[in-house]
Amino acid sequence: MAAIDVNKLIDESNFNRFHWLLLIMGFAMTTFDGYDLVLYGAAAPLLMQEWSLDPARTGIIGSYALFGAAVGALILGLLADKVGRKTVIIICVALFSASTGLAGSAASATQFALCRFTAGLGIGGFMPNIAALMTEYAPARNRALVVAATSAGMQVGGIAAAGMSMWLFPHYGWRSVFWVGAIPVVTIPALIKYMPESPLFYLARGKRGQLEQVLKKIRPGVAIEHAERLEIDRRTGRSPVAALFREHRAFSTVLIWIVYVMSMYMIFGLGIWLPKLMMDAGFPLGSSLWFLLTLNLGALIGGNISGMVADRIGAKRTLMALFLLAFLSISLLSLRTNIYVLTLLVALAGTGFFGGINLANAYVSLFYPPAMRSTAMGFALGIGRLGAISGPAVAGILVSLKFSLFVNFLSLAIPGLIACAAIMLFQDKYSYRPRLES
Repeated sequence: MAAIDVNKLIDESNFNRFHWLLLIMGFAMTTFDGYDLVLYGAAAPLLMQEWSLDPARTGIIGSYALFGAAVGALILGLLADKVGRKTVIIICVALFSASTGLAGSAASATQFALCRFTAGLGIGGFMPNIAALMTEYAPARNRALVVAATSAGMQVGGIAAAGMSMWLFPHYGWRSVFWVGAIPVVTIPALIKYMPESPLFYLARGKRGQLEQVLKKIRPGVAIEHAERLEIDRRTGRSPVAALFREHRAFSTVLIWIVYVMSMYMIFGLGIWLPKLMMDAGFPLGSSLWFLLTLNLGALIGGNISGMVADRIGAKRTLMALFLLAFLSISLLSLRTNIYVLTLLVALAGTGFFGGINLANAYVSLFYPPAMRSTAMGFALGIGRLGAISGPAVAGILVSLKFSLFVNFLSLAIPGLIACAAIMLFQDKYSYRPRLES
């Protein structure tokens, strides 16, 4: 046996015990990643009372974690291509879990904001690396569904954060839900033992034996040890960042960044301000937290359904439909109708923009060659954090200026239309996927 194409071997594999273990680990850590992000939106009304915060400052503090996430996505995405995805994933888990626990003990808004920034570093660096790792090891026929299912942990975490808040706030206060966020620290030994490194990293570091062990778990029937060499696509040029704009990728790379900016503007603008806006509409805190729970529940169900739909009709059409759904449902939230209609609209909004970002993670990962995927995802999520940072801040300013509910919700809905248009213009013909499938 002269050579084995590692990419092809993985692409043609069947989903087995190895994939299940990797999916479970990725999903579990992504759940706590999502838990950390949603906590602030649930706690914001109580923080405003305890530290006498006005809406504008509340929005700015909400952006601290998101600014940290932007820095983390950019820096740690680049770092992972050099030191390995597994190492960076473990660093990120330690960062976001420890910092979230410390935020629960903050004595002032300044200390709290600093803890949220450091938590954001881990949150931002985690997602691009786990998405890239799942993409590299998932069978080709299941790849979009696997990445979407992993990303759905964000919504499970959001559901847990809203549910825990509804349960813990009345009895133990807002600090308790942040202490729960420190739990992932104890899972780090399991990640060290069971999580694999990127196939490309193994080869680049001369660790063929370790790669063979992983590939035997993926394809037990293939005599990998008899191959003269293992081959993997590593076409990136000398600069992975510059490579994002080569081989006709420049236009689509910019469109990808626009999609992520618009998605995160909606996700974090609505995620942080939904409870407060619903309280302004006349609902009590408990009902407002119910809407936050519904938002993430709709995202969980819709995100997984969108992954299955995309595997059948194509990711592009599915993404366009999801962002259009987000625009329509958020726009209609300003209608002061009964709680059942609003619950449905909130669930559809979550399905739209959370399902869109989850599917976009798989879509973007497959657009770029394997060796630059962490960099590509890191920059997409990092640039996207500009939307995450501006969403809560702009919404806070609009609330401070006493604009109507219609204006507030419309400002959070319009980015859905922009994202839909960007996906429509995306140039699939330059994707890396055709080379994988040829």
